Amino acid sequence: MAETYYRNSETGLSTSVKSADTAIKSAAGKVYWITVSDSADLEVELNDSTDNSGTDKWGIKFNADSIFHFIFDPPIEFSTGIYLDVSTATCVVTVGYI
Repeated sequence: MAETYYRNSETGLSTSVKSADTAIKSAAGKVYWITVSDSADLEVELNDSTDNSGTDKWGIKFNADSIFHFIFDPPIEFSTGIYLDVSTATCVVTVGYI
């Protein structure tokens, strides 16, 4: 039987709403979903570090006045930490993680 991922197999999902570069989690974790919006052009990256010095695991660029919601199934795994890097201070980013 093929391995199947069940979202309910892990508990303790947290969310974090941010509008600036910041550490989402300073330890290993997983990102299950992310919602991003901005009135300006925006670049968003999720980095495997606590200070934006590690490896980019996910990123997107989009135009002003956009809203996107991404679900990662399976979730994106981070071994060091989860760091959010954004290109504007007008964005709203919500991250679902453990």
